[in-house]
Amino acid sequence: MITRFTKWFVLILIAGVNTSFTKTSSGVLPIYFPDYEAVNYTENVVVNSERLNLFYESLDRYVNQKQEKVVVTHIGDSHIQADFLTHTARKLFQKTFGNGGRGFVFPFRLIRSNSPLNLGLNYTGSWESCRSISYRDNCNFGICGATATTFDSAAYLRINPNTDGDMNYEFDRLKLFSYHTPLSFDVNLLHADSSVLDFDYQPISTSISEIYFTEMQDSLWMTFEKCEEQGYFQLFGMSLENSNPGLVYNAIGLNGAYAKSYLRNNFFEEQMEALESDLVIVSLGTNDTYMSEKLFCKACFKDSYSELLGRIRRSSPTASILLVTPGDFYIRRRYHNNNIKEAIEAIYELAESYDAAIWDFNKVMGGSYSIKKWRDAGLARADLIHFSEEGYVLQGKMLYGSIMEGYEKRFD
Repeated sequence: MITRFTKWFVLILIAGVNTSFTKTSSGVLPIYFPDYEAVNYTENVVVNSERLNLFYESLDRYVNQKQEKVVVTHIGDSHIQADFLTHTARKLFQKTFGNGGRGFVFPFRLIRSNSPLNLGLNYTGSWESCRSISYRDNCNFGICGATATTFDSAAYLRINPNTDGDMNYEFDRLKLFSYHTPLSFDVNLLHADSSVLDFDYQPISTSISEIYFTEMQDSLWMTFEKCEEQGYFQLFGMSLENSNPGLVYNAIGLNGAYAKSYLRNNFFEEQMEALESDLVIVSLGTNDTYMSEKLFCKACFKDSYSELLGRIRRSSPTASILLVTPGDFYIRRRYHNNNIKEAIEAIYELAESYDAAIWDFNKVMGGSYSIKKWRDAGLARADLIHFSEEGYVLQGKMLYGSIMEGYEKRFD
């Protein structure tokens, strides 16, 4: 029964064996869901939540030992790139299980796209862009399908993950995803006074380097040094982490992304492996179905999605997988997208094949034609595809709540 405010309580972790989540324990963090008639709160559950048990066991180890680094990686499209939904979920998970760092970021303004509002960014120099969603763009692609390249050794990049005062995302380790060859610029990292930081740079592969700092950093100032024939720097993103136990929530999204576009990311598997995920959430299907019913091919969508899930399984064999169904939306604000139903059928079929759980967000929205109700409630934008900030924040809370309900259910 939905009252004026629906409550969901999460226990602030207490050290000890067999610690569980309960709605009546003291020291709880209350999560309030406003009573929107447009939202079907009764459907806010994870289907087959037992398939997340490997992830839940990682949370158990953090609860019992306080030594665990737990990693969630959320893959998607424009709903994820903006980081409203994922930032909300990230903060809730980290306030419950500890702050393991900001996680994956990409400075999207370098490729003239929208960066998350919670990520400060300054840069100089000319940067060229590549996106895996465009078949006219042919270059190396990292895990998120966005690539920024500069041929200017005088360019620099400054990133501040601490623009949201609610969380402290200082870091003392960095996974740098860039194209590392003898022809790429050397990387320098600077203090605020322009002096060179003391850091340990360890190349791991052609597309991954690990950097360790002797002290915590609140921001990153990256410059480049050209030696001999070096001529460029190519960036795929980075993960900002700390050495503390806790949870890392990676948001990996790209405007316009669809399942097949992720298959173009040639460094996807090795960078995915480097993130060491315990839970992989996949939120795709909007752009895959954005077409007339005559053009949509369920089998084609399922094949591409299946291949992506296969790559995720190979790179993260011990991770749990959670598939999120696409929300309801219209095409060009005029035509309801009836392809969504077939895409959701394919997602349920793939969940069986890959032992994945499902968060059926489409049901949470209210099913077909519900996007207009969300718009009228102030939860969706006028384009009838994207959501308002309030709508994304609500989604983040509900995603977190549904996952944690599955976690708590194991103790019943």
